[in-house]
Amino acid sequence: MDYRVSYEYSLKDTPGDFVARVPSQLVDDIPANMPRALLPEYIAELILMRSPQIGKIRYLRVL
Repeated sequence: MDYRVSYEYSLKDTPGDFVARVPSQLVDDIPANMPRALLPEYIAELILMRSPQIGKIRYLRVL
C-alpha cells in the first residue's frame, strides 16, 4: 500500500536542529496487513533507511 506523509527532520550532524519540513511525500511498499497503530514507526524506519543523512524525524503525520 501507499501512504502520503508529512514530517520534519534533522541531519545526523546536528540532530537537535530540525532543518526542513517535508509537506508531502509518498511512501510505498507498506504491507497491507500492517496494524494502523504501528504505521508511523514503520514509515519512519523506511524513511531513515532510504535517507541515511537524516538524523531524527518528528511530527510525522499520515495524510
